[in-house]
Amino acid sequence: MVSHDFRPDADSLNILERRQRVLRRLDDGHAALLEALADLGETDAFLGSRWSVWEVMQHLLTEDFVDALEQIATGEREMLPAFDGRANRIANDIARLEANYQRFRRLLSGLTEEQLNRPATPPNPENNFPALSFLDLVERVSGHEGNHARQVVETRKYVAAFRSMERAVTVAGLGTGDPDAIPDQTRQMLANADYVVGSESAISLARRWSRGVELPMRSDNANELVNRIGRDTRAGLWTMVVTLGDPAESVPGLLHRLQEEVDAVSLIPAPGFYRLVLAQLGISPLAAVCTSVNQARDGNLLDSVTGRAVVILGADESGAWSEVCEKLLGRGVAEDAKVSMLTNLMGHPEVATGSLCDLAKSTMMSSPATVDSAMVLY
Repeated sequence: MVSHDFRPDADSLNILERRQRVLRRLDDGHAALLEALADLGETDAFLGSRWSVWEVMQHLLTEDFVDALEQIATGEREMLPAFDGRANRIANDIARLEANYQRFRRLLSGLTEEQLNRPATPPNPENNFPALSFLDLVERVSGHEGNHARQVVETRKYVAAFRSMERAVTVAGLGTGDPDAIPDQTRQMLANADYVVGSESAISLARRWSRGVELPMRSDNANELVNRIGRDTRAGLWTMVVTLGDPAESVPGLLHRLQEEVDAVSLIPAPGFYRLVLAQLGISPLAAVCTSVNQARDGNLLDSVTGRAVVILGADESGAWSEVCEKLLGRGVAEDAKVSMLTNLMGHPEVATGSLCDLAKSTMMSSPATVDSAMVLY
């Protein structure tokens, strides 16, 4: 017994009406595909793809090539066909798509009710999939081109977004830890990136969308990864760097190094921890200034700040907060200066307030200066 329940309204349509619906879906999908492929150049066509293991296996199945070599060796043919340019290949492939569509449509249009009702596939009990009639089968595949037309549109959009022709690298902020707050643009780009680079915590958050190779960045391999990002981006690979918070706040040093290494850096901003810290402590943005833990060690900003709170944001792989306290005390900051320490900003924030000297001696300050922690110097 074959299935006839592709759509909920299947019972209300006769076989020929269902065939007409298949033809409409086929026409709509083909029109959408042609529109998605319009003005397709060789750069767009050949960028933005990663192969699965199966696709690699198919690529290595070179029977036709071996057949041609055998024919040359035996004298059945003189040589291989002349090499064709990519632009011609694209035009030829689109022509083949059109010819196959017309062939499929002619087949469907000429079928009788008896032919449409013939069994086409056996049941598959392992996947609880019923036997299908000819009409059931073509109903299921009639939207195939339309589905892939949307894929083509999205892929071309990501090619433009990654700006591979300009050899750019994208750096995306992931916000303060809420997966639902990560924009669709970032999620979709993660799904198409060849490489995803970032701290372990950032990669962990991005993992639900990314399908590329993960390259965790640490203090001992940061320079090596920046160099690799430069090489791979110039080769046309899509590398995406992810960071918790906002990139401009969380990784200013990394952004500077990337700007020196590649032609262009594209930023996708996100809510950062700076405003979260201000909200947690009730400080007006007009009464505060932001710096990073690495910049605070250098001390340039602290010399010019008077009358405002200094928010020192943590950064992964940047040592312990106790080192920052020692640096501040060594630079003449008063031991009784008021300081607030905030940790676990991605979860349930914890705040401790006291003097710089007292906090420097606490066990809290021995913890790493992670990106979801901050120190506020009043």
